[in-house]
Amino acid sequence: MAQRSPREIIELYWDEVWNKGQVELIREICASPMVRHEAGKVILLDHDQQIARVRKVVDDIQPRFTHEVLIADNQHVTSVWNMRSKSEKVPFMCGIETFRAKDGRFTDCWNPPYGFALWGEVE
Repeated sequence: MAQRSPREIIELYWDEVWNKGQVELIREICASPMVRHEAGKVILLDHDQQIARVRKVVDDIQPRFTHEVLIADNQHVTSVWNMRSKSEKVPFMCGIETFRAKDGRFTDCWNPPYGFALWGEVE
């Protein structure tokens, strides 16, 4: 079976894992551990930690992610995304994340702080 490209992985990650709540797919499309790079720190998450993190958000706010910009090559993919939810607490968010893929799985994610607005929309 051919390995998934970074673009194919990000589509599964946002559409299936986050939007549809298929959190167990993380075991197939993400490395364990996955390295999350945030400003000033690095966080390593194994599959169980990744699944728990996503499941909590999916259960709490039922997010729906869309790409505003999606750029990929053979090793990296960057998503400029908007998120809308059914939660009054967090009705929308936006962010930019860059992922590195190796052997058909995400290994790293660079994740700056999120915005609590939507890209390209003025309230």
